[in-house]
Amino acid sequence: MGTFSKAGNEPLVIIDGIPGNLTQLNAENIESVTVLKDAASASIYGSRAANGVILVTTKQGKAGKMQVSYSYNFGRTKATSLPDLVYNSAQYMQMYNQAATNSGAPNKFSQEQIDAYANSTDRNLYPNYNWLDAVIKPANVQTHNLNLTGGSETTTYNVGLGIVDQPDIMLGFKYKKYNLQLNLNSKINDHITFGSSITLNYGQRTYPRPGSQDIFLSTLSQSPLYGPVLPDGSGRYTATAYSFQSANKNPIAVAENALASNTDYFMQGNIFLDVKLLEGLQWKTSVGTNFDFQKTYDYKPVIGQYLWFAGPTDQPFRTLDVGGQGLQVTDNNYIYPIGYTQLTYSKKIGDHAFNILAGTQAEYYKNQSLSASRVTYPNNSVPEIDAGGTGSQLNSGTAAEWSINSYYGRLNYDYKGKYLLEGNIRYDGSSRFAQGNKWGLYPSLSLGYRISQEDFFKNILPVISDLKIRASNGKLGNQNIGNYPYQDVYTTGFSYPFGANLGDGVRKTGLVDQSIRWESTKIFDLGLDISFFKNKLSLTADYYNKITTDILDLGPLPIYVGYDPPIVNNGTVRNRGMELSLSYKDKIGEVGYAFTANIQANRNKLLKYSATKINATTIDKVGLPFDSYYVYEFEKIFQSTDEIAASPKQPYNPVPGTFKFKDLNGDNKIDENDRTVVSGAFPNYDYSLNANFEYKNLSLIHI
Repeated sequence: MGTFSKAGNEPLVIIDGIPGNLTQLNAENIESVTVLKDAASASIYGSRAANGVILVTTKQGKAGKMQVSYSYNFGRTKATSLPDLVYNSAQYMQMYNQAATNSGAPNKFSQEQIDAYANSTDRNLYPNYNWLDAVIKPANVQTHNLNLTGGSETTTYNVGLGIVDQPDIMLGFKYKKYNLQLNLNSKINDHITFGSSITLNYGQRTYPRPGSQDIFLSTLSQSPLYGPVLPDGSGRYTATAYSFQSANKNPIAVAENALASNTDYFMQGNIFLDVKLLEGLQWKTSVGTNFDFQKTYDYKPVIGQYLWFAGPTDQPFRTLDVGGQGLQVTDNNYIYPIGYTQLTYSKKIGDHAFNILAGTQAEYYKNQSLSASRVTYPNNSVPEIDAGGTGSQLNSGTAAEWSINSYYGRLNYDYKGKYLLEGNIRYDGSSRFAQGNKWGLYPSLSLGYRISQEDFFKNILPVISDLKIRASNGKLGNQNIGNYPYQDVYTTGFSYPFGANLGDGVRKTGLVDQSIRWESTKIFDLGLDISFFKNKLSLTADYYNKITTDILDLGPLPIYVGYDPPIVNNGTVRNRGMELSLSYKDKIGEVGYAFTANIQANRNKLLKYSATKINATTIDKVGLPFDSYYVYEFEKIFQSTDEIAASPKQPYNPVPGTFKFKDLNGDNKIDENDRTVVSGAFPNYDYSLNANFEYKNLSLIHI
């Protein structure tokens, strides 16, 4: 974890040259993915590269006759493990009575009721209903992808069409997505190249509004004595069998009626012009935008739930509770235009190769939201705003915007492919900071020495194909802290007395720190790349030290102050560790294979913090990993009431079979003073193993 700040830990994703979103891409349209982790490679991207950069290139067209390809993927998903519940109604009733006896509860099933379920041949009226089977079922997931590519020597195109049909294993959840990717490149003449990349998506997501966790827990709370609808064929939904039973919301009724839907229209596109001004001098300008429009319908119906044996004139036992009632419709959209222009100059003088880049970039983001709702509806047949009663209508709307202006440059130097140098610098200005702190400067430097290119080395160790030592050091910034946290904000919706009347007013709800500045991350990396046996066996090793300072987080503020705490530069975190990657690849005839093993170890430590912060199960304290576990230490399980009486007082009322915690300070009671730091907040190491097998151009298996 690089930072604990309000600026977040998300990496910057660049798709075909402009910031984007991986979830909006069809994987079939991706040509390559590159991850930049060290400051030297990421600093050219400046203000949002502190958590790494993911570079994605989509598939481009190839000159020649049009080629058409189609792929289809079918998958079947199911729950890997579900609780083993009792669905024999008679057995359930007997166990219920035993539990009632043990706990002193007054209500029990009569023997007559138990016999009715045990002896009946009418399982429609006296069922052994399995609620998990009704709510959670295997689902078939399908994806279709059609790709067309081709073109002439001067103009190439690539078109990708994709469809995803993804129902969920839980009733009521489903998702469909349609994707279009269009890439076009045209060489107008020997000096000018024009191109564009466009992604269009349409997605439709439907889900029961209480959410999957609520549906699952509601399913577990049902008894097998009844089904989702009454056995009389009326279609009325069931609450429970008998009135003394606890009646939770009917998950089938929720999944069939209390549905929310989200419709998403997304577009990402850019056009570029690449001009060769002089020999070795290129000028490239690109303009693009992300646009997203989402409409959400959230309908909460009024539905009666009845006792299982209810007659045709009986009133509902309870009303379906889905967190209120009525309809809320929300339109949410954002537009994010981006443009950059840059000059690149490449020159080779003898054994010396130079590449110089300089450019500027501007970004602007604006989000708008509009919401309307009505509560009372005559029935559930027309879930539209105008169908609801006007006496309970509400509306709201918001807007927010920010912008960044940047200047950047890069210098590459290469001598005989042996001595490598790269320097980057970026100067970012963000509207999210106050005047005087808007700008941040982010430089980096990297050095590389390819020893294997030395003549003496080739003669001494011919088994080594390539050996490179590299080092980098740089600084990155982070400004994702919300919109203008340095500004005082006044909240509307408060009434104040003016004479004999109440008037609308505003009030300040939080404090601000106008001196906040960029969060910064300094990264040092030392690496080794070595290959053996004509590059069949490769090893990459890295040691890194990453220190994030001026972390943007909520400042400490006593609750009695009465204001929300301000965002301040609060803390320093260090992450350092090692990464190793070993791979071997070769071919046997037309069959290619590759094996890769990766392992990494990271150590996190909080170096600076305003004050120790103790949470429910974690602690933030200088010298410890951030959010270290801070809990009671388990000793054993209580076996008897006598053992409980002879033990230190526990922080809860224990019974035989519950946990006994250790009295670490020996005061014969377990309280806050007995909590201790326990390792495990971060893994000691991560590892992965991969295997690939290919036949000609066909990928056979990936593990």
